[in-house]
Amino acid sequence: MFRNLGKLKYKTYTNIIQIDLKNLKDDINFTEEFIIYKNNNDLSIYDRICDHNSGKLISKNNKTFCPMHNWEFLPKKGCYTNGLKKNKKNFEIKNGKIFVQESKLEPHIKFFDKDIDVKVRYINHAFLIVESKDFKFATDPWALGPAFNTGWWLKHKTIDNWVDELNSCDFIYISHNHPDHCHELTLSYINKEIPIIVPDFVTNSTGLLIEDLGFKNINNMVFENQYQFRDTDLIFTIFKSGDLREDSGLYFSVGKFKCLLTVDANNLNFLRLPKVDLFASSFAGGAHGYPLNCENYELKDRKKMIIMDKNFIKQTKFKYLEKIKPTYFLPYAGFFKEKLKRDEMYIKYNKKNETADYVSICEKYNINLLDPEKENIFEFSNNKTFKASKYSGKFFKDLSSDEYLKYFTNKYQKIDLDYIKKYFLNSNFHDESKLYISLTNDEFKTLGLDFKVEFSKDIKFNIINENFQDFVNKDYNYLYLKIRKEAFLNTIYNKRSWEDISIGFQNRQFRNPNKYNSDFWHHFSNIYVSKKFVKSVTDCSNCVVLNQDIHNMLFKNENRDTVNRNLENNI
Repeated sequence: MFRNLGKLKYKTYTNIIQIDLKNLKDDINFTEEFIIYKNNNDLSIYDRICDHNSGKLISKNNKTFCPMHNWEFLPKKGCYTNGLKKNKKNFEIKNGKIFVQESKLEPHIKFFDKDIDVKVRYINHAFLIVESKDFKFATDPWALGPAFNTGWWLKHKTIDNWVDELNSCDFIYISHNHPDHCHELTLSYINKEIPIIVPDFVTNSTGLLIEDLGFKNINNMVFENQYQFRDTDLIFTIFKSGDLREDSGLYFSVGKFKCLLTVDANNLNFLRLPKVDLFASSFAGGAHGYPLNCENYELKDRKKMIIMDKNFIKQTKFKYLEKIKPTYFLPYAGFFKEKLKRDEMYIKYNKKNETADYVSICEKYNINLLDPEKENIFEFSNNKTFKASKYSGKFFKDLSSDEYLKYFTNKYQKIDLDYIKKYFLNSNFHDESKLYISLTNDEFKTLGLDFKVEFSKDIKFNIINENFQDFVNKDYNYLYLKIRKEAFLNTIYNKRSWEDISIGFQNRQFRNPNKYNSDFWHHFSNIYVSKKFVKSVTDCSNCVVLNQDIHNMLFKNENRDTVNRNLENNI
């Protein structure tokens, strides 16, 4: 079905950047592109891209850090404060000048030299359907209900016949394991024999989740390998994000027509980007629990950081557009909103970019901006003519957000302490840090169940019945999480990613020291997930929302009254 055509080919373009040696002082120096550490005649040169989330390293108060998530870099040591080393740049010195060679690699996918009609339909958020006369595939379908433990909600209505549309696809691409891209309730409607293509991450985090959901035809695609779908004119490859996260994007050709979907991956393919006709990318920002959930900062500072992040996302996309200069730009994978009253702080302060923010940059480079909020069907004919139109049919009628929340909170009431203890003891995570957790209500008021996990060689789990805050205040090297009870239980009972908690606005956190523990979040978001690795079993499975049965039971009937009766009968 997917014929491997071999590795993607690159063209190399070399650029030499010159820096006057006389302008450098001993210690740390900054240029637009580089951080240069000078110690007498010894030089170390690093780029300014943060290795965590592709933000830009800056200097303030004698610290070099990324303002997105507060990663601090130590130029003298060549590593971040969490120990992660940063690669040095190669350079040479001639006649008092430093020459840093930057090799620009541009990928070129194979294609058939003919004009073919291609239709791209925006359905919702990152859910697209791409089709031609010989194929039809979907990306990251999220069609109904919430994501991230009820933290995220779709901004737009979904077409009424989305189930039929998905089940008529030749295959579905899932970019990564976040629930706004790998949405379990949506996928519960899909024929389990439909081929699913996923990135071949080292941990196989996405493939394992798809396997947990019962799909039988899972295809792990090696990064930068080119694949032809059957005998059609569709050739595609998958790029990895250029940071520490497990995320991906899709680059494909249909005849002469070429398209790049970066989804919401940061620094995709390490910024080795192709020239394409259609470039589709996230654009909005606001897709983190941090910094609003981080109690190390005052609210006024968190609000400033949100604006910085919003502007950084926009500037990053500007650079993509400047580099690629596509004929068309489709902003997508950012159309979500906060909806519940309990998330009022995020509704009020979690500011996002709008499609209108990209009008000027598109005009500057003569790029056609495709706004899905105005038109959502895009037809590219023979790679020469273009037509945009708006869906005019019926829309799917979903349950209300309050109905979902009521069901969700009632289903996750029973606390299995034995399961929770075994969950952590069997996690195989050892970094000598400590984790404090308090289960809370909607307003993050503790419910009297507090515990401590020590990730030492022999992991320790203790329930703390008295003077919990005293334990926290006297400790060091810990992460303290206040987590809404139902979100915590849903995540660990169903063996899911802890980013469902953090990105979903379901926690408040305090860090001592105030550093992002990338090892912890990576382990519990990508490694210690799925039935394959989480062996603990709970005896309260009858109260757990399992997507393949309870979700189907709730939503298998299209009649709204029937759905509501089922909802009430099962609470």
